[in-house]
Amino acid sequence: MRVRVLIALAVVAALAGCQESGFDESRETQRPLKVQHALDPLTGTKVPGVAEHPMTLGADTLGDALALGVRPVRAALPGGRLPEYLRAQARGVEVVPPLTELDLAATEAAEPDVILGTKEDDGELYDDLKRIAPTVMSEGDNWKLNLRLHGEALGRTNDAEKLLIDWDNRAARVRAKLAESGFSVTLAKPNPFAESILGDVGAAKPSRERDVVIRIKPAPEWSGGGVLAARAALHDLESRL
Repeated sequence: MRVRVLIALAVVAALAGCQESGFDESRETQRPLKVQHALDPLTGTKVPGVAEHPMTLGADTLGDALALGVRPVRAALPGGRLPEYLRAQARGVEVVPPLTELDLAATEAAEPDVILGTKEDDGELYDDLKRIAPTVMSEGDNWKLNLRLHGEALGRTNDAEKLLIDWDNRAARVRAKLAESGFSVTLAKPNPFAESILGDVGAAKPSRERDVVIRIKPAPEWSGGGVLAARAALHDLESRL
């Protein structure tokens, strides 16, 4: 009888251990995490389990942070101005021009808990920025991969995946409308970001069979960056169908 009791207790303990080892994001994000990124691909950068006061260094990082439910303490943007498609969501966020070495003291004073930037635009300041707060740098034009990276850096990986599922649903709706319309789409100034949007909706190139061509003129949402820009570009296209 005693042996049976000990075996039963061992089984209960084993089951409890299995339950503890299962992935629970709410628990996982309570402690610091390491994020591998463009400027620290091997060891990774240790970030808070859940960031609450990030600083963003571009429209893509700002848009992704807002879409993930995080309001940055400060956002650096070209010209120190919000593009139209971000104005509603980013209302109240302090916006400054792109950072230089002269802005590092003010950046530190803002007390960000994470800094999100890009290797291409902010790489030269990386060593200075990482002394202020954990700094995560994305790279390249794949906005979906970068959204996942930003979700990881902010402790919101599940939210990032939900945004991508939502994007697939939005793109599928526009793809169906575009196919029904028979229209073709051209870009005044092609770029990888805009081409990825058109690819997701199955936009066809002009042909003799297609008499109506939608010509997309350059606009901030079509020139790149982040899930909110992608949504704005998709809305722009849908409004023309």
